[in-house]
Amino acid sequence: MKSGIPFGYQQANCHNISHYISILLESKGYRCAKIWAFAPVVYSTSSSRLITFTDKKNISPTGKIDWGYHVAPILQVRIGTKVRKMVIDPGLFKTPVRYRTWLAKLKTRKLIYLIMDSEWYLFNSSMITNLQLQQNIDIIQPNVKLPDWFSDKLITDFFKYEDDALEQHWIEKGLAVNETAMAFYTNEIKPLLHSKIHLDLVNDYKMLVGNVFNFETIFRDNNWNYEMDDTFQYNHQDIIAKYREIYSSNLIKWQKSMASLNEIISKKHKK
Repeated sequence: MKSGIPFGYQQANCHNISHYISILLESKGYRCAKIWAFAPVVYSTSSSRLITFTDKKNISPTGKIDWGYHVAPILQVRIGTKVRKMVIDPGLFKTPVRYRTWLAKLKTRKLIYLIMDSEWYLFNSSMITNLQLQQNIDIIQPNVKLPDWFSDKLITDFFKYEDDALEQHWIEKGLAVNETAMAFYTNEIKPLLHSKIHLDLVNDYKMLVGNVFNFETIFRDNNWNYEMDDTFQYNHQDIIAKYREIYSSNLIKWQKSMASLNEIISKKHKK
């Protein structure tokens, strides 16, 4: 898919990438769904199991990438005389693959999945259990509820790309984060990975870029946290200033791209 979508940074934003692809496909006249995979940590109060795999780029401070969930677009494709459900996920596969191949790649015991319409953008997580939900009629009921016999968390209250998400450009910000992070990795981290004299610098950069929460705090939110404190930001003020400009440029680019796609879709609907 030659679209410039930043698949290489796997730490986060699969939901933004998936939604962008669904809009891109719609602009070309195709409709897709989405396949959501949930690790036990998301739907069970008694499990901390995540979707975990080795970070081959060696950008993560822990050497691993952890997901509570993963999502990708899925299309029905006719292959010979059969119709197959094929997943588009260039971050994991070079070509579309059957959905069971995609699920197997995640290598997570007791993984569950949902195939839903592409209009559902993201879900709200909550520590409210199904039992509490049943006992309190004042709690807003989720639009999708997993069966009680294996799920004891309320996790599947899905919402569309509208209201705050739309007004605050969550998709464009997510894509800009991933693209900027990959540029930082390629230009600043990768050349120094095997340099012993730059070990401390590489470790700092990994803490900044390999942890998406830190990266978003600095570049998306212009903020700080206990790791990205005043001392860290002062020590790396030049590189941070440089990539804040790159992030801003990427954000404008993705805003223009989204506006263009939505304009194409709007014209199609008017015909």
